[in-house]
Amino acid sequence: METIDFDGDGNSDGIINLYDEYTTATGLTIQNGTWTTDPRLTIVLDPVTGNVGLWSLERSTIDETIDNYIFELRNADCGDDIALTIRLILGPYSGVALPPFGINNVNVETCDSESFDLFEALVSDASIPPPHLNGEWSYSGNSSSFISISDSDLSVEIPYQPGLPLVDQEVFELVYTVPGIDSCQISQETTVRISVVRQVDSGNSDVTAICEDAILAGLFDADIDLRDDMYLQGEDIEGIWLPDIDSTGQISNEQDSFINLREVYNNLVDNGNNLRFGCETFDYYYKVNQRSGVCRNDSTAVSFTLYEQLRPFSQQEDPLQICANESPGGIRLFDLLNFTVEGTTGFVYTNENYVNWRLVSGVSDLGIIDQRDEGFGHQGVINTFKETPGLYVFEYGVSPKINCPDPLDICNPFALENELGYCVHPCDVITAQVTVEILPYDYAGEDTMELSFCETQGSVDLRSLLITNGTETIADTGIWRDDNGNIIEDVFVFPDITNNQTFSFTYETNHATSNCRDEATLSFTIFKEPNAGAGSGSDIVICSDHLTVTLFDLLEGDPDTTGIWTGPFGYTSPDHLGVFDINDDMLPVLGAGDYTYTVGSNPGCSTQDQATVTITIVEPVSIGNDRSGSFCRIEGRVNLFTLLDNDTPRIGSFQDIENTGALTPEGVVELDLLPNPDNQTNNIYNFRYVIPNTAPCDESSLQVTVQIIDVPEPDVPDQEFCILDAVHLDDIEVDVVNYNWYDTVESDVPIINNPILFDNQVYFIAAVDADNCESERVKVTINILNMGERFSNGELCTLDFQDGVSPDGNNQNDTFDLLLEDEFNIAEAFPDFVLDIYNRYGTKVYEGSIDTEEFRGESNISLRLGDDLPSGTYFYIFTPNFENNFPIQGSFYLSR
Repeated sequence: METIDFDGDGNSDGIINLYDEYTTATGLTIQNGTWTTDPRLTIVLDPVTGNVGLWSLERSTIDETIDNYIFELRNADCGDDIALTIRLILGPYSGVALPPFGINNVNVETCDSESFDLFEALVSDASIPPPHLNGEWSYSGNSSSFISISDSDLSVEIPYQPGLPLVDQEVFELVYTVPGIDSCQISQETTVRISVVRQVDSGNSDVTAICEDAILAGLFDADIDLRDDMYLQGEDIEGIWLPDIDSTGQISNEQDSFINLREVYNNLVDNGNNLRFGCETFDYYYKVNQRSGVCRNDSTAVSFTLYEQLRPFSQQEDPLQICANESPGGIRLFDLLNFTVEGTTGFVYTNENYVNWRLVSGVSDLGIIDQRDEGFGHQGVINTFKETPGLYVFEYGVSPKINCPDPLDICNPFALENELGYCVHPCDVITAQVTVEILPYDYAGEDTMELSFCETQGSVDLRSLLITNGTETIADTGIWRDDNGNIIEDVFVFPDITNNQTFSFTYETNHATSNCRDEATLSFTIFKEPNAGAGSGSDIVICSDHLTVTLFDLLEGDPDTTGIWTGPFGYTSPDHLGVFDINDDMLPVLGAGDYTYTVGSNPGCSTQDQATVTITIVEPVSIGNDRSGSFCRIEGRVNLFTLLDNDTPRIGSFQDIENTGALTPEGVVELDLLPNPDNQTNNIYNFRYVIPNTAPCDESSLQVTVQIIDVPEPDVPDQEFCILDAVHLDDIEVDVVNYNWYDTVESDVPIINNPILFDNQVYFIAAVDADNCESERVKVTINILNMGERFSNGELCTLDFQDGVSPDGNNQNDTFDLLLEDEFNIAEAFPDFVLDIYNRYGTKVYEGSIDTEEFRGESNISLRLGDDLPSGTYFYIFTPNFENNFPIQGSFYLSR
């Protein structure tokens, strides 16, 4: 298959065609169709052309896999049935080795530091296929360096030979065999030669841990050889030391392997300036260079870690003494320790992961918090409150790893080897003991509060009132003191009181040997008997329009403020006041009836007391709601009674609350008398209507608001027009938007037909606002000028007719127009006019009036009726036939 060239381009491609193979094998042809195969092989098959890529088939055919490569054809001749089945037997192919090179004639050179994939020694490119994968690699040699072949991975180990040659290597010959079947080829083999080079070795080294105290003891004053097996093992002897990366300066050259750790330490602590160095690691590097390009250089760090030793600490002073009843009793044992200070450097150890407290002796551990409680372990908090008196000894331990902490470490300084929390370290654990003595006391009892007694009880035994903690007995050797420090007797006699009164006393004890004091506070209240006061004795009368009252204020005597009210309609007050407020919608409405004030029993006294208040409600006159109205000033007067509701009684009187001076006793407002100092057009005036009521009700009243509208007069002067304008009443310019015209100053009906104006006419105009109020009427006189008369500004009232007629249908001068430029309406100005038109020979060709059509270039005279007149000059005479207006004559040109 490795030599098949399907496309004939001279390069092998491993492609066959199933149709061609069928024809070659049988000499027959078959109708094309669609080829199918096992889904795993679809990548090698073109189902349309029948091409199969053999190079993509990974395994040769053996007896057990003879049916692995089956291809089936379906075509139109056979429908759903299989038309042809072809079994492909693929011969073995073991690949081609890479070209050999070097004096050892090897195909590949590799390093023994890792296994080598033998398939990398075979060629695989566009013209040479990869080998089949169902073969087996084998080694027939006997080298002791050979270890194994796993699948295609070769593992060997080349032994080290000190000195020359510097490159240790060995050649291995291996064979790849791919099996087949008898009918094709039994098997195929490919041999490769692999040169394996030894990886150089710079040896192994463990970090050497040294505590500061060993150096201070002189154990490392002498030089040490880094190549000693104590520090470096198994290294190739051809290596060198690297002085350039030695931070201590101990290595002077590549062959210098001696260092002095005492000098390193002295430089580290810097004459006492760096005593808290914690831990510091120093590395010295040994390097062996590789001798072949297939292997790498190797280097090893020989490391020394110097650890700061722990400094001692101890209890500050004699054992701490504390009374067992001293509150809160929390003591931090850590605060009782003294830590070492060297110069200005302190050695205090608090890291929770490396310190711990433990009880050495005592009846209990006093609740000490151990290392597991993060943030508190180093403090050693104990609680001495109410604990058993005696001596307690605790021990504080510090792990030396505290000077070189690791976030993952938790070291218990008290743990033994193989116990949880045990940490290995070259330095020793440091501990110190702290002693605390708890002293005895005489128990005074517990604070006792909020006791209650009635004043009728008279007296109490104070010590018997104190409560206890359930385990201790109250000592009878104490004394009582009041708030002022005065000593009082155990039996307390109640004094006379006017109000509930609270008393506080303190019971004090003092232990005979320890001088420990104890005390308990006693507090109680002596209550007065309940007092609801006395009722009002007579009815309380309230007006229904002012149902606002506080019932408590109606009681007599000196009632307690701890009671509540009950009354009609299920009323119950939330407090002692019994408040009703007509203006507060959240409160109930006051009703007539009996209201009872009840002061209940109190914690000291079991009886209650009551008092009653009787409420009577009277009604005021119902006067109705506030009223308002709008009026035009020209109306003259307004009767305020006409503005009241129909249900409002007419038994009251109006009040001029703004002192306008315009209100009469009969309730009439004279509009002309209303003040308007700013000449406003819209003013509002307020008046009050009042009806007296029976006590205690105030008078009933409502407000009447009057709006007076004063419309300004329009500014319209006397009018002057030319008779030719034929103006109408609506053509007069007015300075307001809304107005009415009238024939007379007294007329009630406005003019609505827009009449034409005539000379010497008189009209009256009034402005109108949105509420249809009118202003005072203004007189306007009409002056109509005849033709030839002049306006007051000197302009002439005259008429100029057009100078040409062209009846061509273009809407320009088609007729002899009597409405000139939308300005002069001649026919309307002179309804009795006569227009005569003559030709140049003096013959009349047209005679017009208001009832005839306008002249269009046609004759309307009987002899030439309807004739189109020829182009030329024509003459006209216009006779107004109105008052003193004279005839007008002229000429025009008729054009066709």
